[in-house]
Amino acid sequence: MKKILFYFDHSVTKMFVEKVMETGEKKVVLSSPNNFVSASEIVARIIDLSENEDVKTKVDPGYSFYNLLDFKTLRADSGIYYDEQSKAYKASEYGFVVLDGNMLKLLSPLSVTKDKLKAYYTVFPTKLGKIPSYRDIEELLHDMKILTGVGEKRVQEQLGTINVNMPKLVRIVVAEGKEPVNGHEEYYLPLISVEKKAGEILSDGRINFKETGSIIQVFKNQDILKRVPAVKPSDGYNVFGDKAFAEMVQHNGYAKGPNIVQSGKDELIYCSALDGCLEIDKKFVSVLEIVVINGDVNYDTGNIKFNGSVRITGSVLPGFSVVANGDIIIEKNVDDAYIEAGGDIIVKMGVVGKESVKLVSGGKVTAKYLQNARVEATDEIVVEDSIINCNVFSNNKISVVAKHGKIIGGVATALYEIIVNVSGAINETETILNVGRNLFIEKELDEVRIEINKWREIVAEVMRKMKVSFGEAVFENPKEFIVKLPTVKKRNCLLLLKELSDNNKELKKLTEKAREIQGKLKLEREPVIIIKNKAYPGTSVNVKKSIKKLDRVFENVKFYEDPEEKIIRFTPAI
Repeated sequence: MKKILFYFDHSVTKMFVEKVMETGEKKVVLSSPNNFVSASEIVARIIDLSENEDVKTKVDPGYSFYNLLDFKTLRADSGIYYDEQSKAYKASEYGFVVLDGNMLKLLSPLSVTKDKLKAYYTVFPTKLGKIPSYRDIEELLHDMKILTGVGEKRVQEQLGTINVNMPKLVRIVVAEGKEPVNGHEEYYLPLISVEKKAGEILSDGRINFKETGSIIQVFKNQDILKRVPAVKPSDGYNVFGDKAFAEMVQHNGYAKGPNIVQSGKDELIYCSALDGCLEIDKKFVSVLEIVVINGDVNYDTGNIKFNGSVRITGSVLPGFSVVANGDIIIEKNVDDAYIEAGGDIIVKMGVVGKESVKLVSGGKVTAKYLQNARVEATDEIVVEDSIINCNVFSNNKISVVAKHGKIIGGVATALYEIIVNVSGAINETETILNVGRNLFIEKELDEVRIEINKWREIVAEVMRKMKVSFGEAVFENPKEFIVKLPTVKKRNCLLLLKELSDNNKELKKLTEKAREIQGKLKLEREPVIIIKNKAYPGTSVNVKKSIKKLDRVFENVKFYEDPEEKIIRFTPAI
């Protein structure tokens, strides 16, 4: 009976198949190592068999791999031919043989990349230990109209790495085109992080969403951008000799804005021309001397901290802070927030607090009104409408300038003047007005006095030890007293005397420092409190150390301290 002897794995129809690995990863692998054939190698033979067990007697020498199937009519596709002399189907060239239905096919080992810029030739030694020659590959490239072969030397070098005695799959490069070089316009890459963070992770793992880093502070000569020069597009060609066109591509880079200059150390590096903040507007990167926050200070912006000046077009919402070394300008309100400026603070609307609102200024503070707020200013405090239930201090003067401007409740303290139309209220709300006091110096003096008291206690403790150990006589004439003491007691007495001397020196330094601070309290002019309209009962006017509690309504009055009697007197304000 007729049978077909296949010298390849007839069950596969592709050179490569997708296989799922044990790890779950998908890989493309060779479908069979037994299907590679070279020119003139037998791929199939029709034989007569009485019994299938006799097949070994029909197998051609050197062909160890085979499959026996019942006879069917076979057809030979390109690359396979039927050899009448040997009565066998053979390969006409190197390739990968498959059975597709009744059709014997030879799959080409040549593959071209999708972009047509490279051609690869797949090589696996055949069962007879053969691999293609350079001439085989050259002829196939010619048939496929591939014009840009890599040359005989490079192909031979790659073929030379193949060991036919240790077969493994190899892909060699047989043709290469020229890759087109895409062009682009000049652009810049940031050298610092320009991304806004979601919040600051605290030590306990919580996130403070008020710290978003919305302001990117930079300093003069700090590297900001790296320039990527423009590139002119250059066309290439593919393995078929066709032109591969280059394109002008858009990069996700930035453009250079004002106040960013070449660093001088590298022509591609650009740095900040000044201390300021980074602004990115439509991909333009600039450095500004003043930060502009468009809208409110809230969770979108986070807390603001900047080394220059800040302008906020909205309000500062509860719980947030704005800290700047320069001026702070707020177009709307401050609502239970913390504001600190090295320069002036200007609030176009009002300042309203519950518990946390505080303004600290190294210059002036200007606002429409203050309510339940704490304010400290090195220069003037100027309020248009009212100061209600606040604790405010100016190291210059406090003015409430509106026609019906008033101070009601709380404490207002100024170094030189308080000028207001109305103080207190008809219901005799307690309102304290102080002038002639410098709270900054008083605070500094209080801190020194605390230190003085601490050292006085230390001195007293050393003296107590000496009295207990040696009695009062040690202080009458220490030199004569020490001479009479035994050696051990003499040493202990000398140590205590040295400790007492050192402590007294520290105490003297602090006392002199306190005296110097007190000297700063001298006033350049006499302090006054001017109430142009009415001062209601419940108002307490304090000038320097003199105090006067008003028990009736005063109108159009200026309070001052009589320099001789050291009591508060008053005259008409206007």
